[in-house]
Amino acid sequence: MTLVHTQVTPHRPRRAWAAVALLAIVGTLNYADRFLPAVLAEPIKEDLALSDTAIGVINGFWFLAVYAVLGLVIARIADRGAFGLVISSCLTLWGVMTMLGGAVQSALGLALTRVGVAVGEAGSTPAAHAYVARNFPPERRAAPLAVITLSIPLSSAASLIGGGLLAQSLGWRTAFVVMGAISVVFAPLVLLVLGRRQPMPVAPARDDVVQTARVRDLLRKPSFLAVVVGAAFISFAGYSLTTFAPAYLIRTRGMSLAEVGLQYGIASGLTGILSLLIVGRVADSLSAKDPRWSLWLVAAMTTALVPFSALAFVVESQTLCVWFLALSYVIGTAHMAPSIAAIQRLARAEQRATASAIFLFFGAMVGSAGPFLTGVISDTLKGDLGNMSLGRALLLVPVAQIVAIICYLVASQRFMREIVDR
Repeated sequence: MTLVHTQVTPHRPRRAWAAVALLAIVGTLNYADRFLPAVLAEPIKEDLALSDTAIGVINGFWFLAVYAVLGLVIARIADRGAFGLVISSCLTLWGVMTMLGGAVQSALGLALTRVGVAVGEAGSTPAAHAYVARNFPPERRAAPLAVITLSIPLSSAASLIGGGLLAQSLGWRTAFVVMGAISVVFAPLVLLVLGRRQPMPVAPARDDVVQTARVRDLLRKPSFLAVVVGAAFISFAGYSLTTFAPAYLIRTRGMSLAEVGLQYGIASGLTGILSLLIVGRVADSLSAKDPRWSLWLVAAMTTALVPFSALAFVVESQTLCVWFLALSYVIGTAHMAPSIAAIQRLARAEQRATASAIFLFFGAMVGSAGPFLTGVISDTLKGDLGNMSLGRALLLVPVAQIVAIICYLVASQRFMREIVDR
């Protein structure tokens, strides 16, 4: 095995931050195309005659399983420095497949187009995380990662407001075509700003045995595994909420699709953006003193917001329900930046996209069970509870979040001993 050392420098700060801003836009398009079927679940369900279980499988399990597996494969390419090439190619694919989703006539057709979207989106996020790790020092990564993660609340608001209004006036199929087309337009700009390939400090070994051993080394770190499992349970809760919250508001609170788009879109967008800006800055500040704060902060934030995750499904006020759902949604977005900053400190330079892909793999696989189980429970209880069955099924959300708190506290116990880039 021969490691080739190259004297290369990261992008200058101005270009690196310009790339981060662009990656935030790309991430917004990524999650907007992902969230769109959940936002439009009710009209899609009526048009294609789907059950809650089918919605949970197509928008959750089916999509996320493909996303998880392909993310690991594409991350290996990104780990060689091909950030711009990977992200622009993925952006084009998921945009085209979203557009094709507007033409489907059956559940199978919708599922197949969502697989195409999942393949495209699988490679984008790990490559973006690796780009940040390559171009920012360890103690300054949470802030740019938080800016990129702003894409989640921004995309939620965009898909809820834009998708909801488009579907209300022109139909859900038109909403798919418009949102997909916007993604395709941005692909050339990504290639221009990030470049096709950025040289890495150390060329990764070509020996597959060596690469596998490095991944095993990462998986043998208890703190890495605990963060991954904790984040996976947050994803379980978050994907359940993302898939069914709009449908819950329409069924149990008597809101129209446009009302859900505006009210829930604004609430989740505002709370998500504010929490990310605050958490990103606080995480960088505190982790400079003690790296474990990246983990403690997630545990503390989740503990503070778990009560809203439960109250959202029992309060009678429509307004409180909307805002409590938005506050619960904050956990699923704000945990990302400090969590990713933490796992990047546990990985070598040539492992960083792979580390993020593993993180996202477990998040997607465990998270995919959330919408599926929620749909099954809702369908099972529907005979006794009617429209209220979905709210009872969504009480899985706070339970999963409590498990996540425990995992992050466990991760903090070994974290300092396992850091690579001190």
